[in-house]
Amino acid sequence: MTLLAKSRKVILWVIINVIAVIFIVALCEGFSSLVLFLQAISEARPLAERRHTQYDELLGWVNIPNLDIKDMYGPGVYLRTNSQSFRNNRDFQVNIPHNKIRIICSGDSFTFGYGVDNDHTWCERLTTQDSRLETVNMGQGGYGIDQAYLWYKRDGSKLGHNLQIFAFVTNDFRRMERDSFSGYGKPLLKLQKGRLQTTNVPVPRRAFYMPWIMQNRKAIDGLKSIQLLRNLFFQGDVKTEAEAGDLPTYDPASSEEIAFKILEDLVRLNKAKNSTLVLVYLPGQNFTDIDLKHWRQQVHTAAERLRIIFIDLIDEFKDLPPDELAKMFIQEGQVTDYSLAAGHYTVKGNQYVADALYKRLLASPEILNKLTEISQK
Repeated sequence: MTLLAKSRKVILWVIINVIAVIFIVALCEGFSSLVLFLQAISEARPLAERRHTQYDELLGWVNIPNLDIKDMYGPGVYLRTNSQSFRNNRDFQVNIPHNKIRIICSGDSFTFGYGVDNDHTWCERLTTQDSRLETVNMGQGGYGIDQAYLWYKRDGSKLGHNLQIFAFVTNDFRRMERDSFSGYGKPLLKLQKGRLQTTNVPVPRRAFYMPWIMQNRKAIDGLKSIQLLRNLFFQGDVKTEAEAGDLPTYDPASSEEIAFKILEDLVRLNKAKNSTLVLVYLPGQNFTDIDLKHWRQQVHTAAERLRIIFIDLIDEFKDLPPDELAKMFIQEGQVTDYSLAAGHYTVKGNQYVADALYKRLLASPEILNKLTEISQK
């Protein structure tokens, strides 16, 4: 065999081995990616709201009416909605019952009562404080203050009521800046010539057609093949959904201006119903959030300007001993069937909110006068 032939044979052998190594590495990489993907989808948990909500072209999603899930959050922890899509065990007539003060509770999952049954939401627990109270639970998981406002404006304002408790956590202001929540479309409020305008409506419905993909979108975005396809077919720095989350949709008007206009219109809507608006800042577990300090001040300022009753419950929780504070919130692993469960109020947390809120309501002369009037009828 000539030297040239031997050289060719060696080169061919090297090429074959390099290809074999590349193939084995690619195979291992692909198998590893598949294993990690399968592990991720096995650990993924659905949003609880997918079990009890349906698509709504104005709000994004709303409770399915007349729903009864006996073990929604665990054995015996039931969820029931009435025909009006509120989380109540019965329907409400338009007129306020005699000798009752009707309160509409508007808000997000903390108002809805994520993790507890209908009887133990703070909104319902208010009725155990005072038999004169009748409460309508218009909380909804994932809502920003924009959706809570729009739902009340469309459906809640049809009912006669004496009070509207408009409750929120800090995240509700962040959600207001986005046109989606966990991939599900939502309306977006903007200011046009000083007036609120609802955009992104009808809300895109596509997320409701592919719930499995929405549940596992982070795992899907983590696949190398998906990342490769993005790099091949999209120019520039394209963030995956897992990386980007639900990004703010910026508007020339500031979030503070839009929030103020929402509160301003809530004042108008309540006056038209001879109702009193009460703002309630609900605490989460994080008291060091920079946004918390910012929005507490913003709401305080807006409430003063608009002469709205503002009840801030942050300090009531913040001053609790650490072991007591922990009992107020669902901890990681306590509700394992769904994602985003940790951090919501436990039965004890809901009761604590109801107790504190009722005391603060009685401290308001305006609300105390309403209760006195009812007692004298």
